[in-house]
Amino acid sequence: MVVQDFFGWGQTGQYGYKIGFPKKQDRRPRPQNDLMNKLGVQITMEHELIKNFNLPRISRLMKGAVVKFDLSLKGLEVLTEAATGYFMFTPIIAAVAGAAKVYALTKDSRYGKASDIRDATMALARHFGTEQRVEVISSSDAPEIANADIVTNLGHVRPLDKSFLSRMKKTAVIPLMYEAWEWRPEDLDLLACRGMGLPVLATNEEHERLQTMRFVGHLSLKLLFELDIEIFDSRIVVLGSGKFGGAVARSLRDGGSSVSHMETESPEVLKKKEVLESLRQCEAVVIAEHVCREQLIGPSGPISGENLRRLNPSLVLAHIAGNVDQEDIKRSGLIHRPEKFARSGYMSMNTGYLGPRPCIDLHTAGLKIGEIMARARLGGKNRLEAEKAGLKLGFAETIPSPD
Repeated sequence: MVVQDFFGWGQTGQYGYKIGFPKKQDRRPRPQNDLMNKLGVQITMEHELIKNFNLPRISRLMKGAVVKFDLSLKGLEVLTEAATGYFMFTPIIAAVAGAAKVYALTKDSRYGKASDIRDATMALARHFGTEQRVEVISSSDAPEIANADIVTNLGHVRPLDKSFLSRMKKTAVIPLMYEAWEWRPEDLDLLACRGMGLPVLATNEEHERLQTMRFVGHLSLKLLFELDIEIFDSRIVVLGSGKFGGAVARSLRDGGSSVSHMETESPEVLKKKEVLESLRQCEAVVIAEHVCREQLIGPSGPISGENLRRLNPSLVLAHIAGNVDQEDIKRSGLIHRPEKFARSGYMSMNTGYLGPRPCIDLHTAGLKIGEIMARARLGGKNRLEAEKAGLKLGFAETIPSPD
């Protein structure tokens, strides 16, 4: 494939077609106002969603990801979401990688109105010369769903329940843009997928070409800097088990913090004397629990926000993931970030809060897994054979059968 970007150089791979990045005469960086003129839209509130993007850099990152993962979607149709922030670029990545058609499903959410997201997504599609192959849809019942060869599991597409799955193409495939252990049955009916012969693979985010967990660790640094915690020579408690807790603890130690890492597979850990003593002496606590769903801090947990404040009035709290009652934290008066905590099983802030690279790389890798499985299914392979083909990439993962 030939990849072209703002900076005027390309690379050729196994497929002889051009990726839809801007033409040569449009490659120079430009001020945001000129950029909006190029997009053919006015700077209005409905385009607040895109006006601050550094599109020359994002173009370079998308090009690099397409090359790195050798993504080629020529002849395939993709269903993904139209969202906000750097998630807005997922349909654009699919389109510039040659997808015959990209359907981007959007809905109203706390992040933006569906109409604003549609307009911003199509403005970006025009900018990258892919507007003829990107279509924003607003209903999970849309007939276009039946056309998709690849269906992602991203927010506005979810839930992929039995009813939704039954409307998909029989040869469709589902790449998950997260690791196998993060699978949530309320978001994807895995048993129904297997019963219908729909291949599903997750993405190994710790693969050398992704290393997403390092970005999760850096997310804690950014939140703590916003709380005026200097990291270096600071005493910090990390509450989190599994990969999230480990990633955060490593990043903080690398930054020079004195870290007490508590594996919170069970909330009962917070009743231990040594844990309470660490909380009493620390300057900040980072909640990064993405496995245990039980409440850690709050009226139903082992410690309330008020008790935590009494234990350590100077404590500040950064929340990445975990069951913490934010209203209880607010009533206690403890300083905390971000402004809104996500419910258990979800991240309050994703790695896109750092910048575009983590999201672009992860979603490109996921689309590559989808590409390999889709071509296998269209070539006559069954579900298991398609999943086996995807696993050969090295960064795909199977999901164990539910109990």
